[in-house]
Amino acid sequence: MALENIANGDALYHNVEHTILVTLVGQEVLRGKHIREGGVSCEDWLHYHISLLCHDIGYVKGVCRQDRGDLRLYATGVDNMKVSLPRGATDASLTPYHVDRGKLFIDERFGGHKLIDAEIIKRNIELTRFPVPADKDHQDKENYPGLVRSADLIGQLSDPRYLQKISALFYEFEETGQNKILGYNNPGDLRQGYPKFYWNVVYSYIKDAVSYLNLTQQGKQIVANLSANVFRVEHDDAVPEAAFVS
Repeated sequence: MALENIANGDALYHNVEHTILVTLVGQEVLRGKHIREGGVSCEDWLHYHISLLCHDIGYVKGVCRQDRGDLRLYATGVDNMKVSLPRGATDASLTPYHVDRGKLFIDERFGGHKLIDAEIIKRNIELTRFPVPADKDHQDKENYPGLVRSADLIGQLSDPRYLQKISALFYEFEETGQNKILGYNNPGDLRQGYPKFYWNVVYSYIKDAVSYLNLTQQGKQIVANLSANVFRVEHDDAVPEAAFVS
C-alpha cells in the first residue's frame, strides 16, 4: 500500500527507490539490534517496518483525505490547514509538510486499528524531521524512533548511486527555495558540501545504528558504501579527471 502510493508520486529524489533503500537499511539495523541485545518483538518489528515504509508517504499528493487535487489544495497535517501549490509543482513542494502529512496519513489508515498502534508509528515518523529540532525528544538516537531516523539518513547516504542522484536532490531543493537558503548554486555545490554535512550534522545521529549494522554481513556492506561515498567526495581533487581520459 505504501510503496504503491509512493510509486505514483513525481518527486525526483524522494521516490519509491529511496523508500526501499531506507527500509532495507532499517531491516539490517533491527537485525543487528536483536543480535546484540535481543528483545525485538513481533510488534516492534511490525511498527518499525511500517514506519520505514511510510516515513516519506507525506510527500505524495493525494494520499491524505483532505487533499483536493482538482483545486491544488493539500493538507499540511496540522489541524485542518491546507496549502495551495502552483500549477506544475511536484511532490517535492510538500517537503515542509511531509512529516506532518505522513502522521496524518497514519492516523487516517491505522487509527483505531486492533493490531497496529498509530501513535507508535507517528512517533517514529516524527523523528525523521530534518533538520533535527533541538528539543530533548528529538535527540533520541538509540530507541526505535531514533533508529528510524538513522535508517532514513543511512539509506540515503549509503546508496551506491547517491552521488549520481545529488542532482535530483538539488532540484527538489530548488523547488522549495532551500538552495538559496543553503547557498547552493548548482548540484556541484551540494556534492562539495556533502562530507562536511555528514561529519558535522549526520554522524552523531547514526553512530548507534552503524554499530548495529556492523553486526550483520549485509550491514557491513551498507557501512562500506556509506564510507566510500564520503571518502570519494573528500578526495575529489586527489586524482585529476584528466588522468582517466585515454
